[in-house]
Amino acid sequence: MVLFALTLNKNILSPIFSIKFGGIIWKIEVNDKYDLIAIESRSLESKKTSFSVINFKTGEILIKEKIFKETWNLNLAYIAEKNLILTAYGQSGSPESKGIISVNIKDAEVLWEHYNLSLNKANDEGLQVFDPRINPRRLSWINHIKGENMAESDIIEYSNKTLIYPEFRTQFSIPDFILRGEIAGDLSVLSFRDLTIISFHEKIQNNIQQRLLVYQHDTILLDEILIRGIQKLQPESFFMQKNHLFYIRNKNEIVSYLV
Repeated sequence: MVLFALTLNKNILSPIFSIKFGGIIWKIEVNDKYDLIAIESRSLESKKTSFSVINFKTGEILIKEKIFKETWNLNLAYIAEKNLILTAYGQSGSPESKGIISVNIKDAEVLWEHYNLSLNKANDEGLQVFDPRINPRRLSWINHIKGENMAESDIIEYSNKTLIYPEFRTQFSIPDFILRGEIAGDLSVLSFRDLTIISFHEKIQNNIQQRLLVYQHDTILLDEILIRGIQKLQPESFFMQKNHLFYIRNKNEIVSYLV
């Protein structure tokens, strides 16, 4: 975990954490009810997939780059209060789930594994699963911690998908006080309170870089190069959760600020 050296107005933008990973950040799941963010990262060189869990309110790392016996064909599916849900696949690139794994976020130990079940959906109360060998499909619920059957009446639907994503704009007037190169592609724009957060690609000496800025009126609060020397435009790299800003830097680092 990296400590920030930026000088900021602490009442406007306060750094929470900056964490690098040994592979590319592949997938992110957020649970705003419990202030948790889970990250799947993949090393294309070693063909290993690892999983991390962070308390985004405090910056505490609960799990850092945990690798399991199945080193590649695992995917991040859900982050709950006490456990992480992973899905296993029979072969790389297969869309069909071949199992479910529950991991304790306190010690990164496997709580249970069900390789005869596939995951249909998940919430904080439990997992809706089915046996892919049985047709027509029969859905049932199991709990997070023991993987045992639950009555459907015990399930309370709770949506924790309160992420705020930027809008893509083909036309947006970047203020004159922001020096920049030639813009390539659309801009990503998000207004939050009296702040404006923008991300764009710019051409610098025949190279393209992706940049993120946060400004308030005529004052720049944050100016970051997310990635340099790229040949093609990158996918969007920032989002908001509650009053936290998250963004990806150099594909392998996640950064968070309290806004």
